[in-house]
Amino acid sequence: MARDLLKQDAGSQALLRQAEDRLEMPLRRLMLDGPEAELQATENAQPAIVFHSLALLRQVTAYGVEPLAIAGHSLGEFAGLVAAEALAPLDALSAVRARGEAMSVAAPSGTGMVAVLGLADAVVERLCAATSNVVVANYNAPGQVVISGTNAGLEAIGPKLEAAGARRLVRLSVSGAFHSPLMAQAAQVFAAAWTKIPLGSLRRPQVFNADARVHQTAAEARRLTVGQLTGPVRWTQSVQRLQQLGVDAYVEIGPRRTLTGLVKKILPAAVVHNIEDLASMKAVLETIHVR
Repeated sequence: MARDLLKQDAGSQALLRQAEDRLEMPLRRLMLDGPEAELQATENAQPAIVFHSLALLRQVTAYGVEPLAIAGHSLGEFAGLVAAEALAPLDALSAVRARGEAMSVAAPSGTGMVAVLGLADAVVERLCAATSNVVVANYNAPGQVVISGTNAGLEAIGPKLEAAGARRLVRLSVSGAFHSPLMAQAAQVFAAAWTKIPLGSLRRPQVFNADARVHQTAAEARRLTVGQLTGPVRWTQSVQRLQQLGVDAYVEIGPRRTLTGLVKKILPAAVVHNIEDLASMKAVLETIHVR
């Protein structure tokens, strides 16, 4: 992760040193050498992903590109708050480290998440409502949602989803039923740490997952980023809201290109770019209009 940035960019190297001091964790080793299982633990993966995103964001803004509006998917809301100039980069890393630790420690056992492909949102919602301990956790794109619940609930709803025409069900490799009421204790633990981290008003409009609406006060941002731990990520609706705000080009910043694909499914005609390393950043910045 971020190998090219850490090899070639002095600013990324400095940010990493500061992050390791602040978080008291071997972020460089985890990102570059793993082991993969340790990196994928949510308390480690969250700061690693956000660091990667922030290092790229620093490069993009230095080039002179500024977002007209912002949205982040789940964890990405914290990098979004940095882009909105409401949260300092090191404070964002502290926040997601605390978030990851809360989700790791306080997530109940015997729970999980399943991606449901090929069904309308309304059908999945109806089946979840008729099944105990299962809820919709992510509205990722039309025909692509994720559900969370107890293992028993997920096993019970599987045949119902298949009978309704689901093309595929994929059990996700996660440690809990994220974005569901089962994460209430984790949300409380995270909220206690989050309130101690400085957060200002947002200087750019950010669409939040919890309600797919723009919010720009610190109090609202805190409430909504805690609330998304126990409620669904409304990514489809968030992207549609960005379109309503007049956004005509979307740039994903961070490792991999998952959101790029989701945005194209939500808005097939949209102009979408992905920046995941220095090479892709240079290619994208040469093609997009600098406002």
